[in-house]
Amino acid sequence: MSVPASKKSRSSVRRRRSHHALKAQNIGVCQTCQAPLVSHTACTNCGVYKGKQVLDVSRNATRAMKRAQQNVSETHNHTHEEKHDSKETEEKAS
Repeated sequence: MSVPASKKSRSSVRRRRSHHALKAQNIGVCQTCQAPLVSHTACTNCGVYKGKQVLDVSRNATRAMKRAQQNVSETHNHTHEEKHDSKETEEKAS
């Protein structure tokens, strides 16, 4: 691996790195549903891009509802199982 012939000065390093800063994204508003939206992308809320329906969001909405219901039932069952398991271990220990 090669070694630099001389040390890079602070000004030289900082001048090179001056272009590394992140720029803020241009966030707009969907014209149909008023949801926040990154420019030049289809709206994830309503599926419209430039006035045309391009995404089927009804499928995504039903999937999100099913996932939410599963998460609620899993968390409920999980806490119930923990309590049930702890009672069994106490009974076995005695």
